[in-house]
Amino acid sequence: MRTIRATLLSIVMTCITFPALAQSDVIQPGEERFTFGLGAVLNSFGTKLRLDNSNQGQTGDNVDLKDDLGVDQDASSFWATAEWRFAPRHRIGINYSQFKLTGTRTLTRNIVIDDETYQAGATLSSELKLQIIPIAYSYSFIKTGNDELAATIGVHWSRVSFKAQGSFSSNFSGDANADVSAEADLPLPLIGLRYDHNFSQHWSAGLQGAYFPLNFGNLDGDIWTARTYVEYRFSKHVGLGFAVEGFQLNVESSSGSWQGEVKYGYWGPQIYLKSRF
Repeated sequence: MRTIRATLLSIVMTCITFPALAQSDVIQPGEERFTFGLGAVLNSFGTKLRLDNSNQGQTGDNVDLKDDLGVDQDASSFWATAEWRFAPRHRIGINYSQFKLTGTRTLTRNIVIDDETYQAGATLSSELKLQIIPIAYSYSFIKTGNDELAATIGVHWSRVSFKAQGSFSSNFSGDANADVSAEADLPLPLIGLRYDHNFSQHWSAGLQGAYFPLNFGNLDGDIWTARTYVEYRFSKHVGLGFAVEGFQLNVESSSGSWQGEVKYGYWGPQIYLKSRF
């Protein structure tokens, strides 16, 4: 939370200070070589998972983290991005953000997670950590002074870590406590389009979307993402941006460190500073 406050304070102070330094020779999108961004994001999540235990031939239950485990689905984080335009029509970029969702609830039904069966009446505390790292290459097949339309191909890397600790009710004769944990790295492909339009020397907007169906190896499911933004450049190198982003991932895995299913999606606003050089 302190990091988010510091990021927001930095953005506010920059917005107060820099307009007085506004210049006519601002670096336009498409003319830069390097782009860096830093901001804050508030996302609303919807998360479901299933953890199986193949060693015991046990299939876990489908668990809704909000409804079943009382996990708070609203989370804030910082957002960071960097992009390198190594040729006029070629770019490669990376984003990074991380989230932690926690909750505690007394169960109203029996729930099987991995090799543990949590009885109704048990108090279960859980935590889900997400690191989100999209990496994308863009090729601009249309590039003019005001418009740029590009095809994108990349990898949306999600690192998912889940743990739960349960204290059983007094009428259950099993172990007093039972813990489960699992984590997975999900480097998944994405193919899409991005479009940027400059309304004037200082204003621009754009949107992008990507999708990929997953049905190879031990993975089955799909992934999509969409984002729209508007930016105002108030100095030669720096601008202020506002965006809304949505994302959905649904993957079922039959082997590896996470056996079962993970499904999470989010949408939320972003406010950020972006610099071009």
